[in-house]
Amino acid sequence: MTTLPGHFHHDASNRLTYEVDALESVRYATICDRIVNKFDLSPAGEMVIGLDEMMREYTDGRNMIGLEWDNWSGFIVVAKNAGAETLVRAIAEFLARE
Repeated sequence: MTTLPGHFHHDASNRLTYEVDALESVRYATICDRIVNKFDLSPAGEMVIGLDEMMREYTDGRNMIGLEWDNWSGFIVVAKNAGAETLVRAIAEFLARE
């Protein structure tokens, strides 16, 4: 896998996000699988697939994140609770060096 540098910001709900805008939709499933396996995550909801977006929530048992893709922002990791910010940062580091 090539490195996937991105950037952090807080969304309108003040949740920490990490965005990788250069990731095409066809790579979404592969990137999600690598993250889920590396961080031992379990699905916490159904996959949502729309015309311009895909998303699913995952948990490590305590924290909830979203792994999302849309055609405006690219691939996005979202902290769904405050404790998940550490996990989002770890995933970002994994993507940046993997």
